[in-house]
Amino acid sequence: MPKFIITICTAKRPKMLSAALDSLAKLSFPDGGALCLLIIENDSHARSADVIETFKKISPFPVAHAVEPKIGIPFARNRALEEALALGADWIAMIDDDELVEADWLVTLYNGSSAFNAEVATGPVKQIADGAPPLWWKPVADSRDVTGELRRDAYTNNVLFSSRLVAKDGLNLRFDVRFMYGAEDLDFFRRAYDRGVRIVSVAEAAVIEVVPAARLVLKRYLERNSMIAASNSFFRVVHHGRIKAFQSRLPGIIRRLFTGLLLIIVGAIVWLFARTLGEKMVVKGASGLAKAIGSFSGLFGRASNYYARVDGA
Repeated sequence: MPKFIITICTAKRPKMLSAALDSLAKLSFPDGGALCLLIIENDSHARSADVIETFKKISPFPVAHAVEPKIGIPFARNRALEEALALGADWIAMIDDDELVEADWLVTLYNGSSAFNAEVATGPVKQIADGAPPLWWKPVADSRDVTGELRRDAYTNNVLFSSRLVAKDGLNLRFDVRFMYGAEDLDFFRRAYDRGVRIVSVAEAAVIEVVPAARLVLKRYLERNSMIAASNSFFRVVHHGRIKAFQSRLPGIIRRLFTGLLLIIVGAIVWLFARTLGEKMVVKGASGLAKAIGSFSGLFGRASNYYARVDGA
């Protein structure tokens, strides 16, 4: 009888965690399987204990809870792996604390892994704004939209994988603590792929990400774009070496710098006659500049401190 452990890492967002837990309360799981929910708080103390205890009273399956006081995404995720193994996990699923799942989410991922003989099944994330978003915002497109597509990557915001990847008598993989501000999941699953693990996308196993209003403020939006670009550049440095990373990233950095500046200038002019269009152009240009700056800093291993601030509640 396979045992499924669903893990959620959270930090200082009890209200968002509560919404995520409410969506999990309706979850179905594969016939003949056992299910447990594991919550890891990356904090100095159990800030969300009340929310978790309340959920335990209505949860149709067991709920485990641990605090990881060493602050940083890789530390929280590695603690989740250790706790999941201690609970006897055969399969480990991961979502974020700002996400909502459908009742058939886990079954759909598991069926996808079985149908395509994969040890990792990953589904898309569909973003919705918490409140009315600014006119220039649009949800991030997700590439995990073709069921059965073989991939080299997966992300911890929607994934199910065999515990063999992390078991001591298996691949014994862990999240690399050098990736403190993003791309730790990209690195983890790429190393699994390089060791022969089959990864498949399951488009029907989508989750909803609720984007906090604080992340839709322009300054914060640009900071996030810069952080993602920096972590992706650093990923290339770690996996391919700094010289190859420079060779592959520099043309894009230069292109984004010039295109971004051009869009800002043209957008400012257009703004005088068509405000909405001009605003979108300026924001797109600023986003390009933020990505260029982030990409360049990532080549030198300069990490963003984006996650030092918590968005949402």
